[in-house]
Amino acid sequence: MKGIVDRIEGDYLVIELENMQMIDICVSRVPDAKEGDVLVIKKGHITVDREETKKREEKIKKLFSDLLE
Repeated sequence: MKGIVDRIEGDYLVIELENMQMIDICVSRVPDAKEGDVLVIKKGHITVDREETKKREEKIKKLFSDLLE
């Protein structure tokens, strides 16, 4: 399952899952995560997918650039 860090509230990451459900995860479980990161959640283990995060950031930058043209 994948999710995106929507925001950080105190000690919690607010994650939007693929099914649009929102969940909270303690920051200490993924201390290197930041807003906008794509997370992979498997069997209770959570990691940041750096490659997918980079692709997502590039797509958003392009959409924003196209919007300004």
